Amino acid sequence: MKRIRNIIRYIVIILLDIFVMVVFHSYINFILLVGLVLFPIYSLVGVSRARDKVSVKIETPIEPMVKGEEFEVRFVLSNDSWFPLVNVNLNLELSNAFYGNSGNHVLNVPVRAKKETEVTYPIVMEYCGRFHIEISEMTFVDVLGIREIRRDVNESSECLIFPNGPERNKEAGQIYLRGVTEALESKEKGYDFSDVSGIREYIPGDKLQNIHWKLSVKKDELMVKERVNLSAMQLNVLVDLANDEDMCAEAVLELADSITKAFVLQNLPFTVHYYSSNIGKIRGCYIGNEIERCNWMEMVLYDKCYNGDIGMEDAFLTENQGGGSYLYIGKINGQVIEEDAVFGDKMTGAVLKQQV
Repeated sequence: MKRIRNIIRYIVIILLDIFVMVVFHSYINFILLVGLVLFPIYSLVGVSRARDKVSVKIETPIEPMVKGEEFEVRFVLSNDSWFPLVNVNLNLELSNAFYGNSGNHVLNVPVRAKKETEVTYPIVMEYCGRFHIEISEMTFVDVLGIREIRRDVNESSECLIFPNGPERNKEAGQIYLRGVTEALESKEKGYDFSDVSGIREYIPGDKLQNIHWKLSVKKDELMVKERVNLSAMQLNVLVDLANDEDMCAEAVLELADSITKAFVLQNLPFTVHYYSSNIGKIRGCYIGNEIERCNWMEMVLYDKCYNGDIGMEDAFLTENQGGGSYLYIGKINGQVIEEDAVFGDKMTGAVLKQQV
Protein backbone atom coordinates (compact mmCIF):
# COMPACT_ATOMS: atom_id res chain seq x y z
CA MET A 1 0.00 0.00 0.00
CA LYS A 2 2.82 2.38 0.89
CA ARG A 3 4.56 1.56 -2.37
CA ILE A 4 1.41 2.45 -4.35
CA ARG A 5 1.11 5.76 -2.52
CA ASN A 6 4.73 6.61 -3.36
CA ILE A 7 4.15 5.83 -7.05
CA ILE A 8 1.00 7.96 -7.15
CA ARG A 9 2.78 10.87 -5.47
CA TYR A 10 5.64 10.70 -7.92
CA ILE A 11 3.27 10.61 -10.91
CA VAL A 12 1.44 13.66 -9.52
CA ILE A 13 4.75 15.53 -9.23
CA ILE A 14 5.59 14.71 -12.87
CA LEU A 15 2.13 15.86 -14.04
CA LEU A 16 2.43 19.12 -12.12
CA ASP A 17 5.83 19.73 -13.66
CA ILE A 18 4.42 19.06 -17.15
CA PHE A 19 1.55 21.46 -16.46
CA VAL A 20 3.91 24.25 -15.35
CA MET A 21 6.20 23.61 -18.33
CA VAL A 22 3.32 23.82 -20.85
CA VAL A 23 1.67 26.87 -19.29
CA PHE A 24 4.81 28.93 -18.76
CA HIS A 25 6.98 27.40 -21.50
CA SER A 26 9.65 26.92 -18.86
CA TYR A 27 12.97 25.45 -19.96
CA ILE A 28 13.90 24.78 -16.33
CA ASN A 29 10.77 22.64 -15.87
CA PHE A 30 11.71 20.71 -19.00
CA ILE A 31 15.12 19.89 -17.52
CA LEU A 32 13.38 18.99 -14.26
CA LEU A 33 11.01 16.70 -16.19
CA VAL A 34 13.94 14.87 -17.77
CA GLY A 35 15.43 14.42 -14.33
CA LEU A 36 12.12 13.18 -12.90
CA VAL A 37 11.83 10.61 -15.68
CA LEU A 38 15.40 9.35 -15.39
CA PHE A 39 15.65 9.38 -11.60
CA PRO A 40 13.37 6.31 -11.04
CA ILE A 41 15.64 4.33 -13.39
CA TYR A 42 18.68 5.39 -11.35
CA SER A 43 16.88 4.57 -8.11
CA LEU A 44 15.71 1.11 -9.20
CA VAL A 45 19.02 0.12 -10.80
CA GLY A 46 20.97 1.51 -7.83
CA VAL A 47 19.17 -0.54 -5.20
CA SER A 48 19.74 -3.70 -7.27
CA ARG A 49 23.45 -3.02 -7.62
CA ALA A 50 23.94 -2.01 -4.00
CA ARG A 51 22.12 -5.07 -2.68
CA ASP A 52 25.08 -7.38 -3.25
CA LYS A 53 27.70 -4.76 -2.41
CA VAL A 54 26.60 -3.94 1.14
CA SER A 55 28.09 -5.92 4.05
CA VAL A 56 27.42 -5.59 7.77
CA LYS A 57 29.37 -6.39 10.95
CA ILE A 58 28.16 -6.46 14.56
CA GLU A 59 30.52 -5.54 17.39
CA THR A 60 29.64 -6.22 21.03
CA PRO A 61 31.90 -5.76 24.09
CA ILE A 62 34.48 -8.51 24.48
CA GLU A 63 34.58 -8.34 28.26
CA PRO A 64 31.47 -9.34 30.29
CA MET A 65 29.16 -6.45 31.14
CA VAL A 66 27.23 -5.91 34.38
CA LYS A 67 23.46 -6.09 34.60
CA GLY A 68 21.74 -2.70 34.59
CA GLU A 69 24.68 -0.84 33.02
CA GLU A 70 24.44 0.57 29.50
CA PHE A 71 26.75 -0.81 26.83
CA GLU A 72 26.95 -0.25 23.09
CA VAL A 73 26.44 -2.51 20.11
CA ARG A 74 28.07 -1.18 16.93
CA PHE A 75 26.86 -1.90 13.42
CA VAL A 76 29.37 -1.27 10.65
CA LEU A 77 27.89 -1.24 7.13
CA SER A 78 30.20 -1.09 4.11
CA ASN A 79 28.85 -0.11 0.68
CA ASP A 80 31.25 -0.88 -2.19
CA SER A 81 28.87 0.43 -4.86
CA TRP A 82 28.46 3.98 -6.20
CA PHE A 83 24.79 4.07 -5.18
CA PRO A 84 23.80 5.51 -1.79
CA LEU A 85 20.82 4.02 0.01
CA VAL A 86 18.49 6.05 2.20
CA ASN A 87 16.64 3.09 3.74
CA VAL A 88 18.40 -0.13 4.72
CA ASN A 89 16.41 -2.07 7.30
CA LEU A 90 18.28 -4.48 9.57
CA ASN A 91 15.95 -7.15 10.94
CA LEU A 92 17.38 -7.91 14.37
CA GLU A 93 16.66 -10.79 16.71
CA LEU A 94 17.65 -9.98 20.30
CA SER A 95 17.71 -12.79 22.85
CA ASN A 96 18.93 -13.85 26.26
CA ALA A 97 20.16 -17.37 25.60
CA PHE A 98 20.44 -18.21 29.32
CA TYR A 99 16.69 -17.72 29.85
CA GLY A 100 15.62 -18.56 26.31
CA ASN A 101 13.85 -15.20 25.80
CA SER A 102 13.89 -13.44 22.43
CA GLY A 103 12.35 -10.54 20.53
CA ASN A 104 12.58 -8.80 17.16
CA HIS A 105 13.45 -5.24 16.22
CA VAL A 106 13.97 -3.36 12.95
CA LEU A 107 16.79 -0.84 12.71
CA ASN A 108 16.67 1.63 9.80
CA VAL A 109 20.07 2.85 8.58
CA PRO A 110 21.06 5.16 5.68
CA VAL A 111 24.16 3.88 3.86
CA ARG A 112 26.59 6.11 1.99
CA ALA A 113 28.23 5.14 -1.30
CA LYS A 114 31.81 3.84 -1.25
CA LYS A 115 32.08 4.41 2.50
CA GLU A 116 31.50 2.76 5.85
CA THR A 117 28.53 3.75 7.96
CA GLU A 118 28.66 3.16 11.70
CA VAL A 119 25.61 3.06 13.93
CA THR A 120 25.72 2.73 17.72
CA TYR A 121 22.87 0.91 19.43
CA PRO A 122 22.67 1.40 23.24
CA ILE A 123 21.62 -1.64 25.27
CA VAL A 124 20.66 -2.01 28.94
CA MET A 125 19.98 -5.57 30.11
CA GLU A 126 17.34 -5.98 32.79
CA TYR A 127 18.48 -9.54 33.50
CA CYS A 128 21.90 -11.14 33.54
CA GLY A 129 22.67 -13.93 31.11
CA ARG A 130 24.01 -14.23 27.58
CA PHE A 131 22.93 -11.38 25.32
CA HIS A 132 22.76 -12.56 21.71
CA ILE A 133 22.06 -10.33 18.72
CA GLU A 134 21.60 -11.62 15.18
CA ILE A 135 20.77 -10.05 11.82
CA SER A 136 18.54 -12.50 9.98
CA GLU A 137 18.03 -10.38 6.86
CA MET A 138 18.51 -6.93 5.38
CA THR A 139 15.86 -5.06 3.42
CA PHE A 140 16.96 -2.53 0.79
CA VAL A 141 14.50 0.16 -0.30
CA ASP A 142 15.23 2.47 -3.21
CA VAL A 143 15.25 6.23 -2.72
CA LEU A 144 11.69 6.63 -4.05
CA GLY A 145 10.35 3.84 -1.84
CA ILE A 146 9.06 1.98 -4.89
CA ARG A 147 11.15 -1.20 -4.82
CA GLU A 148 12.05 -3.34 -1.83
CA ILE A 149 14.68 -6.09 -2.04
CA ARG A 150 15.48 -8.59 0.72
CA ARG A 151 18.71 -10.44 1.36
CA ASP A 152 19.43 -13.15 3.92
CA VAL A 153 22.24 -12.36 6.33
CA ASN A 154 24.02 -14.61 8.80
CA GLU A 155 25.74 -12.18 11.15
CA SER A 156 25.62 -12.41 14.93
CA SER A 157 27.46 -11.50 18.10
CA GLU A 158 26.98 -11.95 21.83
CA CYS A 159 28.03 -10.62 25.18
CA LEU A 160 27.86 -11.99 28.72
CA ILE A 161 25.95 -10.02 31.33
CA PHE A 162 27.17 -10.73 34.86
CA PRO A 163 25.02 -10.33 37.96
CA ASN A 164 25.85 -7.58 40.40
CA GLY A 165 25.08 -8.93 43.84
CA PRO A 166 25.35 -6.61 46.88
CA GLU A 167 28.20 -6.98 49.36
CA ARG A 168 27.64 -9.78 51.89
CA ASN A 169 31.15 -10.32 53.25
CA LYS A 170 30.22 -10.64 56.92
CA GLU A 171 27.27 -13.02 56.46
CA ALA A 172 29.17 -15.14 53.92
CA GLY A 173 32.22 -15.46 56.18
CA GLN A 174 30.12 -16.52 59.14
CA ILE A 175 28.17 -19.14 57.23
CA TYR A 176 31.37 -20.51 55.66
CA LEU A 177 33.02 -20.97 59.07
CA ARG A 178 29.88 -22.59 60.41
CA GLY A 179 29.71 -24.91 57.42
CA VAL A 180 33.30 -26.18 57.53
CA THR A 181 33.12 -26.54 61.33
CA GLU A 182 30.04 -28.75 61.03
CA ALA A 183 31.71 -30.71 58.23
CA LEU A 184 34.78 -31.34 60.40
CA GLU A 185 32.70 -32.31 63.43
CA SER A 186 30.64 -34.66 61.29
CA LYS A 187 33.78 -36.46 60.14
CA GLU A 188 35.08 -36.70 63.71
CA LYS A 189 31.83 -38.19 64.93
CA GLY A 190 31.98 -40.77 62.18
CA TYR A 191 35.62 -41.70 63.02
CA ASP A 192 36.70 -40.79 59.51
CA PHE A 193 40.47 -40.31 59.76
CA SER A 194 41.08 -39.77 56.06
CA ASP A 195 42.02 -36.18 56.91
CA VAL A 196 44.86 -37.05 59.33
CA SER A 197 47.89 -34.80 58.82
CA GLY A 198 50.24 -36.30 61.49
CA ILE A 199 50.77 -38.02 64.84
CA ARG A 200 51.74 -36.24 68.05
CA GLU A 201 51.80 -36.79 71.81
CA TYR A 202 48.58 -36.50 73.79
CA ILE A 203 47.74 -33.06 75.21
CA PRO A 204 45.12 -32.79 77.97
CA GLY A 205 41.86 -31.78 76.35
CA ASP A 206 42.32 -33.85 73.15
CA LYS A 207 39.30 -35.92 72.17
CA LEU A 208 39.50 -39.61 73.00
CA GLN A 209 38.37 -40.69 69.52
CA ASN A 210 41.52 -39.05 68.10
CA ILE A 211 43.87 -41.30 70.13
CA HIS A 212 45.95 -43.73 68.06
CA TRP A 213 45.55 -46.76 70.39
CA LYS A 214 47.85 -49.20 68.60
CA LEU A 215 50.74 -46.74 68.46
CA SER A 216 50.07 -45.66 72.04
CA VAL A 217 50.45 -49.28 73.23
CA LYS A 218 53.75 -49.66 71.38
CA LYS A 219 55.21 -46.39 72.69
CA ASP A 220 53.69 -46.84 76.13
CA GLU A 221 52.33 -43.30 75.97
CA LEU A 222 49.23 -41.72 74.46
CA MET A 223 49.60 -40.64 70.85
CA VAL A 224 46.99 -38.56 69.03
CA LYS A 225 46.06 -38.36 65.36
CA GLU A 226 46.32 -34.71 64.32
CA ARG A 227 43.64 -33.61 61.91
CA VAL A 228 43.69 -31.13 59.04
CA ASN A 229 42.87 -27.70 60.41
CA LEU A 230 39.90 -25.65 59.27
CA SER A 231 41.94 -23.56 56.86
CA ALA A 232 42.54 -26.69 54.78
CA MET A 233 38.86 -27.54 54.69
CA GLN A 234 36.53 -26.26 52.00
CA LEU A 235 32.80 -25.89 51.60
CA ASN A 236 30.61 -27.41 48.91
CA VAL A 237 28.23 -24.85 47.41
CA LEU A 238 25.20 -26.04 45.44
CA VAL A 239 23.57 -23.45 43.14
CA ASP A 240 20.04 -24.31 41.98
CA LEU A 241 19.28 -22.58 38.66
CA ALA A 242 15.66 -23.73 38.43
CA ASN A 243 13.53 -20.87 37.07
CA ASP A 244 9.86 -19.91 37.41
CA GLU A 245 7.51 -17.14 36.27
CA ASP A 246 8.89 -14.86 39.01
CA MET A 247 12.40 -15.16 37.53
CA CYS A 248 13.67 -16.93 40.62
CA ALA A 249 16.92 -17.88 38.85
CA GLU A 250 17.81 -14.19 38.58
CA ALA A 251 17.66 -13.77 42.35
CA VAL A 252 19.68 -16.99 42.78
CA LEU A 253 22.42 -15.71 40.47
CA GLU A 254 22.55 -12.39 42.34
CA LEU A 255 22.86 -14.17 45.68
CA ALA A 256 25.41 -16.68 44.36
CA ASP A 257 27.46 -13.79 43.00
CA SER A 258 27.45 -12.07 46.41
CA ILE A 259 28.33 -15.21 48.37
CA THR A 260 31.07 -16.50 46.06
CA LYS A 261 32.58 -13.03 45.70
CA ALA A 262 32.77 -12.74 49.50
CA PHE A 263 34.41 -16.18 49.80
CA VAL A 264 37.11 -15.21 47.29
CA LEU A 265 37.78 -11.86 48.97
CA GLN A 266 38.32 -13.67 52.28
CA ASN A 267 40.49 -16.40 50.69
CA LEU A 268 37.97 -19.11 51.54
CA PRO A 269 38.26 -21.99 49.03
CA PHE A 270 35.11 -23.79 47.94
CA THR A 271 33.72 -26.05 45.25
CA VAL A 272 30.58 -24.86 43.51
CA HIS A 273 28.16 -27.34 41.94
CA TYR A 274 25.28 -26.71 39.55
CA TYR A 275 23.11 -28.68 37.19
CA SER A 276 24.26 -28.18 33.59
CA SER A 277 21.42 -28.36 31.08
CA ASN A 278 23.99 -28.66 28.28
CA ILE A 279 25.48 -31.91 29.55
CA GLY A 280 22.51 -33.13 31.59
CA LYS A 281 24.29 -33.68 34.91
CA ILE A 282 25.82 -31.98 37.94
CA ARG A 283 29.02 -30.08 37.20
CA GLY A 284 31.50 -29.09 39.91
CA CYS A 285 34.16 -26.35 39.84
CA TYR A 286 36.81 -25.69 42.48
CA ILE A 287 37.25 -21.95 43.09
CA GLY A 288 40.19 -20.43 44.90
CA ASN A 289 40.54 -16.99 43.31
CA GLU A 290 38.61 -14.35 41.36
CA ILE A 291 39.74 -15.58 37.93
CA GLU A 292 38.38 -19.05 38.66
CA ARG A 293 35.17 -17.52 39.98
CA CYS A 294 34.67 -15.45 36.80
CA ASN A 295 35.41 -18.50 34.65
CA TRP A 296 32.75 -20.44 36.57
CA MET A 297 30.22 -17.64 36.09
CA GLU A 298 30.93 -17.65 32.35
CA MET A 299 30.34 -21.41 32.25
CA VAL A 300 26.99 -20.93 33.98
CA LEU A 301 25.84 -18.17 31.62
CA TYR A 302 26.88 -20.17 28.55
CA ASP A 303 24.59 -22.87 29.91
CA LYS A 304 20.89 -22.23 30.54
CA CYS A 305 18.42 -22.34 33.38
CA TYR A 306 15.72 -24.98 33.55
CA ASN A 307 12.07 -25.15 34.57
CA GLY A 308 10.58 -27.49 37.10
CA ASP A 309 12.06 -29.94 39.56
CA ILE A 310 14.67 -32.26 38.04
CA GLY A 311 15.90 -33.66 41.35
CA MET A 312 19.08 -31.60 41.20
CA GLU A 313 19.72 -31.65 44.95
CA ASP A 314 19.16 -35.40 45.18
CA ALA A 315 21.59 -35.94 42.31
CA PHE A 316 24.20 -33.85 44.12
CA LEU A 317 23.77 -35.81 47.36
CA THR A 318 24.06 -39.10 45.46
CA GLU A 319 27.37 -38.03 43.93
CA ASN A 320 28.74 -36.49 47.16
CA GLN A 321 28.24 -38.92 50.02
CA GLY A 322 31.13 -37.79 52.20
CA GLY A 323 28.84 -36.41 54.88
CA GLY A 324 29.07 -33.00 56.47
CA SER A 325 27.48 -29.72 55.45
CA TYR A 326 26.89 -28.01 52.14
CA LEU A 327 25.58 -24.58 51.23
CA TYR A 328 22.44 -24.64 49.09
CA ILE A 329 21.68 -21.46 47.11
CA GLY A 330 18.22 -21.48 45.60
CA LYS A 331 14.54 -21.07 46.32
CA ILE A 332 13.62 -21.67 49.96
CA ASN A 333 10.85 -24.14 50.71
CA GLY A 334 9.71 -24.22 54.32
CA GLN A 335 11.20 -22.74 57.47
CA VAL A 336 14.95 -22.30 57.93
CA ILE A 337 17.06 -21.28 60.93
CA GLU A 338 18.21 -17.70 60.43
CA GLU A 339 21.77 -18.35 61.60
CA ASP A 340 22.06 -21.06 58.94
CA ALA A 341 20.95 -18.84 56.03
CA VAL A 342 21.66 -15.68 54.07
CA PHE A 343 18.44 -14.48 52.47
CA GLY A 344 18.06 -13.04 48.97
CA ASP A 345 15.17 -11.71 46.90
CA LYS A 346 12.08 -13.61 45.72
CA MET A 347 12.11 -16.23 48.50
CA THR A 348 15.68 -17.31 47.78
CA GLY A 349 18.47 -17.94 50.20
CA ALA A 350 21.86 -19.48 50.84
CA VAL A 351 21.00 -22.19 53.36
CA LEU A 352 23.46 -24.39 55.21
CA LYS A 353 22.27 -27.99 55.05
CA GLN A 354 23.53 -31.22 56.59
CA GLN A 355 24.08 -34.36 54.55
CA VAL A 356 22.36 -37.34 56.10
